[in-house]
Amino acid sequence: MFLKNISLLNFKNYDEVNIKFTEGVNFFTGNNGEGKTNLFDAIHYLSLCKSYFNAIDSQNIKRETEFLMIQGDFDKEGKVDAISCGIKRGH
Repeated sequence: MFLKNISLLNFKNYDEVNIKFTEGVNFFTGNNGEGKTNLFDAIHYLSLCKSYFNAIDSQNIKRETEFLMIQGDFDKEGKVDAISCGIKRGH
């Protein structure tokens, strides 16, 4: 099984991003504080419905926004499952 793509909206430091992955190895590079770990946490969140770092879901919503949305497509032997989760502040 592999994650084909992920879309983030208002997740931590991300306004909006769409990332496509290849089957096999994918590399992520960048300076400190650019969001690499936040991307891995978004993948964790989409996979397990919880953050690796924050026990309180609302702490994952980008500051000064009201909600977050994570969407992704998992491919398992040619069968694609579209998964999404969203959180609204105060709910």
